[in-house]
Amino acid sequence: MRKFLLRPDGLVLNGKVTVLVASAATDRRQRWGQRLQEAFTIISEVAQRAALEQTMRDLAPGVLLLDLGLPGLGGVRSISRIQGLSTRTKIIALAQRVDDREGLVAFEEGAKGYDQRNIEPGQLRKAVEKVMAGEIWIQRRLVTTLLAALRSMKQSPRPPSFLDSPRLCRMTPREQQVAELITEGASNKEIAQQLNITERTVKAYLTELFRDLQVSDRLQLAVLLNREGLRPAALSATGSSRF
Repeated sequence: MRKFLLRPDGLVLNGKVTVLVASAATDRRQRWGQRLQEAFTIISEVAQRAALEQTMRDLAPGVLLLDLGLPGLGGVRSISRIQGLSTRTKIIALAQRVDDREGLVAFEEGAKGYDQRNIEPGQLRKAVEKVMAGEIWIQRRLVTTLLAALRSMKQSPRPPSFLDSPRLCRMTPREQQVAELITEGASNKEIAQQLNITERTVKAYLTELFRDLQVSDRLQLAVLLNREGLRPAALSATGSSRF
């Protein structure tokens, strides 16, 4: 009988992070699995949405490699539904072709990574390592495009649940400044320089914002602020594209 050990960053088996592979293509599942099994434990390979949902509920893997062409999935908008079956699982969405808009939606839906299906094996392993370390995985060329898409989102009336949030109403001016610079893609160092504070202080502000707004990374924070129409006091863009 296999024993699972639950850790804060996901499930591990025999000391290795567990990975679930979901794709209808047998060769693709095998290719991904063979490359990752050196460093991770492949707990299952599924080819249909029903099997994916059952495995997510039963095993709650550390990472899910999700082929967006999976039969029955319904595309990128289904990521949040799959994520809800295991909130600890970090999802890397893999598409036939990388698309700027789809990438933005994938992250908005909760994915931690987005790339193409034919990702080089070594890069796939690196992607899993990065998302398990709490980072976002995305092709470098897409970062600037995603930032531009965030900035161009039209402001719309915020829903009552958002307007009534006590935390947002209590957002301090300094937190608003930090949040605004995050939406512009500024690094911690750049935020510290512009606001004349230390990088340690910037990290403290971000920790509070992530926890209180229930997001887990900088990109999700930027998506949230833009989507809900929250525009903190305007500051000049830094031109940075790092997340």
